[in-house]
Amino acid sequence: AERAAAERAAAECAAAERAAAEWAAAERAAAECAAAERAAAERAAAERAAAERAAAGWAAAERAAVERAAAECAAAERAAAEWAAAERAAVEQVAVERAAAECAAVGWVAAERAAAARAAAECAAAERAAAEWAAAE
Repeated sequence: AERAAAERAAAECAAAERAAAEWAAAERAAAECAAAERAAAERAAAERAAAERAAAGWAAAERAAVERAAAECAAAERAAAEWAAAERAAVEQVAVERAAAECAAVGWVAAERAAAARAAAECAAAERAAAEWAAAE
């Protein structure tokens, strides 16, 4: 009876040890699972942060491209305005030069008429003088 009781006690002890070992293995597995979950969560957070940084960089690049395009457009508009102003100035200068040439031509014609009138007056005076001279003779 004592031997049977001792064997039973030994069997129960072995069963308890097996249960304790299984319990420890289960705890280790749970700890490993929790560590793996934490690592996965940290990896996901790092990837999300990297994606957010990339998105922010992309948005900044888009803003910079838009600003560059706007600056180039403004520069092109300024160049077009300067070109138009230069064309207007050239047209005005041509008009002024044409008007000056027309004025000079009118003045030249008037001077020619005045010279012709002077020459005619001198000719008439010379004829009168010749007639008076002839009468005096």
